[in-house]
Amino acid sequence: MTPAVLIVLMLVGVIITLGFVLVMSRHRNLAIRHEALAQDVGTLKATMTTVSAQLLEISQDGKHNAELLRTIIRGTIESASRK
Repeated sequence: MTPAVLIVLMLVGVIITLGFVLVMSRHRNLAIRHEALAQDVGTLKATMTTVSAQLLEISQDGKHNAELLRTIIRGTIESASRK
């Protein structure tokens, strides 16, 4: 082999090695980001469960408040009509 061919092969090897190192670095960074996003999703799911339970409780309280308001109005009207 001539020295020019050896130099070209060495340059190709260096370029391939640098490309491999770059790809592995990007892969590691993406794996770290993926793990962080997976944790965020878990947190959001837990939060959504809590919010859903709180909304259900608020809905139940609203129904009870409406029922109580109807009873108060009915009692006030009946009390006023007796006078």
